[in-house]
Amino acid sequence: MAVGHGVSLCALTMVCGCETKGFIDPTELGRYKHDPLVLPIVSQIDPAVEEADNQWARATEPTAEDLKPSTADYRISRNDLLNITLSDINGPNTETVKQSRVTESGNISLPYLDQPVHAEGSTEIQLEQSIIEAYKNANLIQHAQVSVTVIEARGRAFSILGSITQPGEYGIVESDFRLLNALVLGRNVISPFVDYIYVVRKIEEPATTTQPTAPAIGTGTAPGTTAPAGSPSTAPSSDELAPKTDAGTAPDVVAANVPAQVSPQEQHVVKLAAGTESPAVSVSDSTSHAMLAQANQTGTPQQFDGFHEPGPLQRERIIRIPYEALKRGELQYNIPIRPHDVIYVADPITGFYYVGGHVTRPGAYTFSGQKVTLKDAIIAASMLDGLAIPQRTDIIRRIRPDAEIFVRVDLDKIFSGQQPDLYLKPDDKILVGTNAMAPFIAAARGAFRLTYGFGFLYDRNFAYSSALQGL
Repeated sequence: MAVGHGVSLCALTMVCGCETKGFIDPTELGRYKHDPLVLPIVSQIDPAVEEADNQWARATEPTAEDLKPSTADYRISRNDLLNITLSDINGPNTETVKQSRVTESGNISLPYLDQPVHAEGSTEIQLEQSIIEAYKNANLIQHAQVSVTVIEARGRAFSILGSITQPGEYGIVESDFRLLNALVLGRNVISPFVDYIYVVRKIEEPATTTQPTAPAIGTGTAPGTTAPAGSPSTAPSSDELAPKTDAGTAPDVVAANVPAQVSPQEQHVVKLAAGTESPAVSVSDSTSHAMLAQANQTGTPQQFDGFHEPGPLQRERIIRIPYEALKRGELQYNIPIRPHDVIYVADPITGFYYVGGHVTRPGAYTFSGQKVTLKDAIIAASMLDGLAIPQRTDIIRRIRPDAEIFVRVDLDKIFSGQQPDLYLKPDDKILVGTNAMAPFIAAARGAFRLTYGFGFLYDRNFAYSSALQGL
């Protein structure tokens, strides 16, 4: 039977007037404060050991230049299919129609012309003028009527892949063709939990200009000019150009086959081919390549330079677009799509995470596309059981295919807002531990039960029966 003391739970709450955790219940989690609190959610459990996620690390936000659509005429590209109409080729007042595909070298062949006409990089109007000039220079037609139309513009296409319904290559149908138009062609994204869309864009190289050659020392030749034909060369020898040491002699590290006028970087390449320097350099410009090949022809063994990241010659830019902001109508992210852009819709997180130890429902749980935090995982496992100690929670994360890291976290501080929450990754394991005192705390907690008032349970097993009293 239960014996009450007449103090109700409601009265006790009014007397206390505060929100606190249970005194002997370490499994109770929560903050119990009214003031708002903003905390970040981290992705690394131990930045000193765990490597940062370098996927799309070079991605940047769109700039004002990215929002400007291209209004220039289309320039013919390789493998484009052209429809060319020629007049008076086969006779007066006749019209010849030919479909020609631009070759890999950027040329097209035309009737009665011995040499092909270069088409790559020209607009339709410019190619018409080039064809007219080609027939005029060949003394075939002085004033040909030419019409050029691009039927299949391979250079005006983009690619879309990733978490998209219909990935593939599509054509850009107008100059103001934007990212939302590209998603419409790809039949929209598959998952609503996509975070980012990445646009890989090639940066057009500016036209290269020939640098003026420095005059030979002592010739008096103006910059940008060369010595007259037949005049003797007065260029100094390599010994004269070699830097002098304190003793007045040239250092031995300058190779004899280094040309007179080269940059220090080019000299370093030649010395690398000769095996006099460390191989930890990467050859990047065409002059260095030529000098390295020339050094190899001398019979000097070349050392392997190893594998390196793509150098600055690979001109590409990655634009990061937040998909949720784009869906909300923030049109600064609806950038124009340009030829040769590659749009990658990042796949949402998939896989499993595992919750074990002293939780109510241990087991394997799936990522359904959305990000899952540590608090989400504990709540999904129906919180802790009666023997759990929140301060003894371990997260096991695989950091490499052959290595994993163990990190101890405090669930009590995370749920109370004293420490930031953590995003889980596929194959993460969460183990909630206990200690030797947990069973005694649980037994003490079970001995006192709150009914309608303060009381205790009287078990008749403790009473002496009349039969026992008569013995």
